Amino acid sequence: MSEAPKQAKKPVDDGNFDKEVISRWPDLELAQTRFMLNHPEVDASVKEAKLAKLQQDIKENDMAPFYELVCQDFKIAVDATQLAAMKAANTKRIAEITAEVEDAEKNLGESEVRQGLLRKFEYYCQIGDKENAQKAYTATYEKTVGMGYRIDLVFAMIRVGLFFLDHHLINKYITKAKELMEQGGDWERKNRLRSYEALYRMSVRDFAGAADLFLEAVPTFGSYELMTYENLILYTVITTTFALDRPDLRMKVIRCNEVQEQLTGGGLNGTLIPVREYLESYYDCHYDRFFIQLAALESERFKFDRYLSPHFNYYSRGMRQRAYEQFLTPYKTVRIDMMAKDFGVSRTFIDRELHRLIATGQLQCRIDAVNGVIEVNHRDSKNHLYKAVIKDGDILLNRIQKLARVINA
Repeated sequence: MSEAPKQAKKPVDDGNFDKEVISRWPDLELAQTRFMLNHPEVDASVKEAKLAKLQQDIKENDMAPFYELVCQDFKIAVDATQLAAMKAANTKRIAEITAEVEDAEKNLGESEVRQGLLRKFEYYCQIGDKENAQKAYTATYEKTVGMGYRIDLVFAMIRVGLFFLDHHLINKYITKAKELMEQGGDWERKNRLRSYEALYRMSVRDFAGAADLFLEAVPTFGSYELMTYENLILYTVITTTFALDRPDLRMKVIRCNEVQEQLTGGGLNGTLIPVREYLESYYDCHYDRFFIQLAALESERFKFDRYLSPHFNYYSRGMRQRAYEQFLTPYKTVRIDMMAKDFGVSRTFIDRELHRLIATGQLQCRIDAVNGVIEVNHRDSKNHLYKAVIKDGDILLNRIQKLARVINA
């Protein structure tokens, strides 16, 4: 008698996620595609191809709520038949999971109930249903006991926030994740949290905070559900050049083996070559090349990245200011035409830029238009430090006096 074929054993979902098995839902690539389709500078043929791919992904994953959002965004006529089919598939799958949860509540244990609730939560994330995902998160979190499992759930909610760029939601769950980490998060999850928080900080224009977190995440990066390693290197270079002074940039980025390994290799299809040239031209004071690379990154990368796009003008102005400061620091006076030549721009452009920065107090210098020179006013650091100490000392004395009055009362 021949043996009956053995059924493949179904893996048990115990909720203990490694970086290899972390749920990829919601898929942040779909959010980037949606952003690109909304971008006015993307070529029509590129939009057409991306829209076709997006619609295919939506159909394959029965993303009815997300499909309605996309149609609303791009003023596309809703395919009523397709939408009805996807909604029917959603209803059927949710009913199946609900039945599994009810059966687990009657016949099985808390672990099986939690697994069922987790599957429902992940399914809502998969179809792009933010409102129901939040409700399912609450139900799943209440049934979750292990600290690691709870942190993974919070990470998933941060990804939901990132998918819709809901800053209130992201900030709420990053705060929650930090609270849980203090109660007993492991090293791997703490490192993942750095990547999540760094991406959020960059998206809200906190480049200094993002730079420190990206630098900490680079050596042991594992959050591939958020971004590729190449994008991590891009974001690290972008934020550190903006936030760090030259000594720190040299120690933490120029001499960082992990960063330099990626930049030297150029990345997949050479995507990191412009980033390497941007960093080198800025640090090596080749200002004409730096301006070219900054403009190239701005037009080719920043504008089309949904986290950086709202800030590319602010970033560009800030980096130009840093380059001007770096150029002017060694001088007491410098000719305007020489500075314009070093930056590869016209004298009129430099004159206009410096006027703006001097007027707002961002550059400590003055323009002698008659002689065509810039006179640099170097700050007296010792005098500045002395005044700061006196000011802080006065504040401390006032506080001590107030405390003494309270004690003696």
